[in-house]
Amino acid sequence: MAPRSPSPCPFSAPSMLKNPDCFVGREEELRFIQSQMTGPQPTSVNIVGPHKIGKSSLLWRFYQIQNPPTNNSSPYAVIYLSFQDGECQTEKSLYQTVARELSQVPAIQTKQNLVTAFQAPDWDRGSFARAIKLCHQEKILPVLCIDKFEAVFQESYREEFDEGFFDNLHSLINNSSMMLVLISIEPLDFYRTQNKLTSSFFNVGSECLLKKFSEVESKALVKLPQRGMAGVRPALNEANQQLALQWGERHPVRLQLAAKYLWEAQQDRKSVKWAKQNFQSQVRAVLQLQARPKRPQKLLESLRWLVWDMPIWIGNLTKNFGLKLGDIFSWIMGLSLIFVAIMCVARIVPENNLFELFKKFLCGSLSPVLGKWCDG
Repeated sequence: MAPRSPSPCPFSAPSMLKNPDCFVGREEELRFIQSQMTGPQPTSVNIVGPHKIGKSSLLWRFYQIQNPPTNNSSPYAVIYLSFQDGECQTEKSLYQTVARELSQVPAIQTKQNLVTAFQAPDWDRGSFARAIKLCHQEKILPVLCIDKFEAVFQESYREEFDEGFFDNLHSLINNSSMMLVLISIEPLDFYRTQNKLTSSFFNVGSECLLKKFSEVESKALVKLPQRGMAGVRPALNEANQQLALQWGERHPVRLQLAAKYLWEAQQDRKSVKWAKQNFQSQVRAVLQLQARPKRPQKLLESLRWLVWDMPIWIGNLTKNFGLKLGDIFSWIMGLSLIFVAIMCVARIVPENNLFELFKKFLCGSLSPVLGKWCDG
């Protein structure tokens, strides 16, 4: 067996990508978020997309770009946090975490009054709002990149993060004192409706829908590493690049997993069959299992639509068109005649049996209305 290459595998899945050399694509989305931050008025952004489509990696890359090691004069204080972090699971601890992270941003550290403000020992909605507004007075815009924001709508969080919490955020956003870049699986309005919330917070901001990679982005991923340097070649050979594209189906995590196992097979002289088996097993574990808990909910929603929502919709439709019982009866009669005529023309029913079939059909469904004619 040939020895492994000294170069590490450039493909990483299914965890969030933090190495900028392994991040490809999403240039349009990054430009969009940047434009919402640097425009005439900052506009918060909700990054939306299905599980494992690359939302967290995109958010982290945006955070990295906005925090270069040598830039100390930016008017933006961009921080990253996640609601899966234990430090963000109560309102007070969230404010404390934001204050701690902001106090480490160079733009904040150059202002002594801001350093003092973010070193406050106790935090609540009022103290948080005052500190953020002080940043606005100093012409610094705090930009909070918050991952897994849908966690705040879980039952165990609802008492902690109530309508007042969202109203406070809305006030700061509406006054251009702060900007949010939020990640969630569903749009924020979905959670507002689901939890019967009324805060204006959910009406502010732009939506960035994250989809699968383009063909160009997919090809760039399977050709990692590509640094534009002489002598640096893609980790996968040409044949394995094509297989990774085929297996990956332009989905970021599928592409990463396909490339990862093909790279391992290539390094250890294992078969393509081995790589495909491991790839398929991992895809089932990472992607398909995530969808299972939603199926019962979707089934219930479909049943409700069938037995409740659709009949109500049809009933309302007849009202909107001004239909009365007589109109509906006439429509059924006409439709029945057309139906029977078609059967006769198609010779499904002999002509001599047409009248008896027609009478039987109408009386079977409309006997209460036709009365004596059916009894005769």
